[in-house]
Amino acid sequence: MKNMNFIVIAALAVAAVGCVSHPVVEPYPIVQIVNDSGSNAKAEQAHIDATTVQPLRVLVSIDGGDKEGDAYALSGYLRSGLEGALAARGYRVVYEGDHEILVSTCGPITCLERNRRGTRSVYYGDADIEVTRAAVLNTMTGQTMRNIVARQRFDVQGGEARTRAEAIKSVADALGPELANWAAASVSSVAGSLARCEVSVSNAWSYGGEESYPSRFVATVSRMGGVYLCRVLTTDNASRSFRAELIYDKNMYPDGIVNGLIATSGLDLHR
Repeated sequence: MKNMNFIVIAALAVAAVGCVSHPVVEPYPIVQIVNDSGSNAKAEQAHIDATTVQPLRVLVSIDGGDKEGDAYALSGYLRSGLEGALAARGYRVVYEGDHEILVSTCGPITCLERNRRGTRSVYYGDADIEVTRAAVLNTMTGQTMRNIVARQRFDVQGGEARTRAEAIKSVADALGPELANWAAASVSSVAGSLARCEVSVSNAWSYGGEESYPSRFVATVSRMGGVYLCRVLTTDNASRSFRAELIYDKNMYPDGIVNGLIATSGLDLHR
């Protein structure tokens, strides 16, 4: 009988344990991780790859007249002297094409025989030189700029010489250095705080899906204060990049033109 009671009590205990409720453990929520390189990622912003400072270009235009004349021979010496003086100041001399500064003669230069004594002759020469900014830099968007001009006339006499070539060289020696030094100093004065640089921008075609970002860049930058000129030089559709040229007043951007571009609304540029 005792054994029977023990079996019954044990059975009731097992039944009681089976009726105990246990808390239900919910599984952790599944989090989907989206890779930044996935299709939902935002397009990369346009950014500046590089900025290269370029020398200002000086167009030298000397009217030497007839190619067979003495003045034309003198003009060759004057051009050579100008090249050296301007290069020493960090300018690039060009004889055609785009430029920021113009050094030109007001009319043809002169180189003539003044007198002759037996087999010796004396030549004289003169030149009226003007230095000014390129016409495109005389205006800014919404502003009228003053056309800056420096002008000087040079009149010299060479020494006695036995031959025509020696006489012309004597005039060049007397005229060339003075003219070149004056022109180089005047170019620096007329250029003032002008600066020229090239900017490379990448990922331009990803800007909001807008394929005309280079045009937008030119239009926006051209309206920036102190910017005289902005134009696209080259584009690369494969790499979605372009290179632009800027000519501007560097005094207007003491922190650098790149910081000025990044701070300009509408460009959304990054380094």
